[in-house]
Amino acid sequence: MSTALGPEVAPLPERAPGFPSTVLALVERGAPDDDVSYAGALFERALGELAPKSRTLTVFPDQEGGADATLVQRGVFAARLMAACRRADCVVYNHLGVATAQTSIPTAVRRPYAVLLHGAESWDADIDAARQRALADSTLRIATSSYAARRVTEAHAELAAPDVLPLSLLPERDTTPVDGALVGSMTTRTIVVSGRMSASERFRGHDEILDAWPAILARRPDARLAIVGHGDDVKRLETKATSMGLTGSVRFTGLVTESTLDAMLARAGGFALPSQSEGFVLSYLRAMRAGLPCVGGSDDAAREVVEDGTTGMLVTAGDRDSVAQAIISLLGDTERRRAMGEAARARYEEHFTFDIFRERLDAVMRAAFPVRADS
Repeated sequence: MSTALGPEVAPLPERAPGFPSTVLALVERGAPDDDVSYAGALFERALGELAPKSRTLTVFPDQEGGADATLVQRGVFAARLMAACRRADCVVYNHLGVATAQTSIPTAVRRPYAVLLHGAESWDADIDAARQRALADSTLRIATSSYAARRVTEAHAELAAPDVLPLSLLPERDTTPVDGALVGSMTTRTIVVSGRMSASERFRGHDEILDAWPAILARRPDARLAIVGHGDDVKRLETKATSMGLTGSVRFTGLVTESTLDAMLARAGGFALPSQSEGFVLSYLRAMRAGLPCVGGSDDAAREVVEDGTTGMLVTAGDRDSVAQAIISLLGDTERRRAMGEAARARYEEHFTFDIFRERLDAVMRAAFPVRADS
């Protein structure tokens, strides 16, 4: 737990007045492959460019094996939060759970706040009272997709619909050394799957891809599957792949650096994550930036990122036959796969770059938070 200034960034050209001068961002630092943590870094970077006095307060990290914060740590955090809020025009939380920290702030020094809504933590019927209150009291609710906004509105009909702000990737690429052996094993017959594997989040499609793989091998014997990421469900999935006799064609790489993942994607044939209820999947954007077609689920936010038949394929989530046919088709048509990849890269550049994200964030923040006269 620490307090840090926002990142050093080059100043933007002179901007029209109206953006809050001082923004406090509360960011939860988690595992490197966690979309919540990445979104926090994304907001931190964008706010650092938009708000001259933006600051970041780091919340307790939620990493596997990490210890819960002690009472002393929580007390110190509450004191820092209260002091930071006194100097802020508004506050931005990168997760609804983080926004429950509002209760640590005395009413007299509370500031209006925005909260980023990712998924089930904001639309499940049984979210706890603290999260319900944090959601209801927020000035600005930002959903990462129209799908997420709809789910939140259905669950909380008494609240105004959230603003929709699709995420992007950070503008700088990771420049750490790549795993050359792993990257060298990638071919245009390799399908990459990337994302945390959690026993509580088995809706991302890892099981469906493994279930579909024997049928894929029957048609494309040279097909290979690279499953990237970590989590408490990896061992189960590895055991499943072994029991199915897939060890020769399926590889679990563990967590890799962003530079290695980018290099893997640049050599692969496609990306797949046929999820069922994701609010947004940043992994699609990384694949699209690399010029890869994506196989995604047809019933969640994937349909807002992947254009079915143009930049990839949307399949019926949970249907292994649908997953199998999509991947077989993708691997069997080189020209179509290349055209989809080029269209995917173009779509990324047109709709999902960091500059576009920053401008969209600028618009929703200006509309929600009038500037204080003394700021």
